[in-house]
Amino acid sequence: MRAFRESVVLGGFLLPLSLALWVSSCTKWSDPKLPVGAVMSAPEAPGRVRVTLFDGSRLELDAPRLVADTLQGLGQAESRDAPRHWVSIPLSDIRTTEVRSANTVGTVVLVGASALVAVGIVAAIADATEEEPPPPPPPPSCPLVYSWDGTGWRLDSGTFAGAFLAPLARTDVDNLVHLTSTEGRLRLRLANELPETDHVDALAVLAVDHPAGTEVVPDAAGRLHLVGTLSGPASARDDRARDALSALAAADGWGWESSPTGRDTAAAETLRDGLELVFDRPPGATRAVLLVDGVNTPWTSWLMQEFVAAHGRETDAWYAARNADPIGALALGAKLAAEAFLAVSVWDGSGWSVRGHVMEIGPELAKTTAVPLDLTGIEGPVLRIRLESAPMFWNLDRVAIDFEPFPPAEAKRLTATRAERESDGASVAGLLAAVDGRNVVLETGEAVLLEFVAPPVPTGLERSYLLASTGWYRIHAPPSDADPDPDVRRVETEPGAVSRLSVARANLALEELARRSKAMADGGR
Repeated sequence: MRAFRESVVLGGFLLPLSLALWVSSCTKWSDPKLPVGAVMSAPEAPGRVRVTLFDGSRLELDAPRLVADTLQGLGQAESRDAPRHWVSIPLSDIRTTEVRSANTVGTVVLVGASALVAVGIVAAIADATEEEPPPPPPPPSCPLVYSWDGTGWRLDSGTFAGAFLAPLARTDVDNLVHLTSTEGRLRLRLANELPETDHVDALAVLAVDHPAGTEVVPDAAGRLHLVGTLSGPASARDDRARDALSALAAADGWGWESSPTGRDTAAAETLRDGLELVFDRPPGATRAVLLVDGVNTPWTSWLMQEFVAAHGRETDAWYAARNADPIGALALGAKLAAEAFLAVSVWDGSGWSVRGHVMEIGPELAKTTAVPLDLTGIEGPVLRIRLESAPMFWNLDRVAIDFEPFPPAEAKRLTATRAERESDGASVAGLLAAVDGRNVVLETGEAVLLEFVAPPVPTGLERSYLLASTGWYRIHAPPSDADPDPDVRRVETEPGAVSRLSVARANLALEELARRSKAMADGGR
């Protein structure tokens, strides 16, 4: 059960896990007199920060990290027994940043993925040498799309996440919340910043004009739904009876994640996790649109990278064989989706009936997905909904429902009037105009700049922009002479193998953290 490299298991898992290793020490807050971006980019990134916002409020974050133009971290719990939540703060809202400094007797180490690399724990676990190995690359996910908001570039989408084989290429539709028309023009930047090769077949902007106070949200199939009056759940509890209502009440960066502890690979009930939500249902409501704001944890992307890398020296041959076998690739994709996607079920009076899914999103930023629900035959004044996936795969920020959705939204498809490679200015507009199998191929570090004409907004309406992109990406596995991991076949063939292997690796990480914590505490006395 150690076929996946333990160093990467720990590096990928500990960010969403966010456990703390405490050593007795005397610590204090200090202001480095630097912008938060400079603080987080320092060679030894802090494990805890305290930020003061321009509105005067102050927040402490554990395991902080920069994600585009936001600072993310583990926020304070409401009480000692309450679950902790991830919070995202726009850098533009932060006035000052303080870091926790310690004396030479001890230190406080918050073990997230970036902090793990900074303190070199990967090296201590991988082998007994004192030489620090190079940090593992960031986990692959998907191409990144930046929007021009009038003053700068804002990360706005991670597109077609999970399409890691050519036959799994798909069209992804995602809200572009930062895209702003400047002198009648829209600008996007498509970038590959990860260890992968991106194959982009088509890319367009969808312009939707709609009444004020409504929201345009895509579903998993790319259909656009117009919602207005949203209702939050009356109650929300996870499978361990934890109250998640406050975590899901608003899209505010404070979300729910499943607990990693107390899971047994031999106990089927611990290999899935989820939430049960209860909504007050208006009389006569026969249809609804559920909105789910969420993001995949970094642990999910690390597992995908390790799945590919576990093919060892046969990785290239495996990729070639899968790409040449659409039926086999689609079967593998369906199996992974069955375990990793977020299933949405409705209680029909006798059991749970699956009514939809939230597809893989990636770990870069949250996405809002609509799940249309036909409530015909569902009786009673309340609607019970269950969200379920493999444990530790999702961070859910908001869940809301509209029992009186509008007719489907209509969109204008805008193709790029200009699309040029950033490196040499070569035009690729023709390649991105339609889904035709002619791909723009981007290697790590390459980008494309795109420009669109923004049609005028009709009087009395609001405009929303969405991205429609089609493609796939190939994950770059580190060179290896190792034999293929026998567990690979289990992942591809055995029901529940993804969850079992994930829980097994998580348990190894927890055991190692406990051992390291004890060793560090003993050494600090």
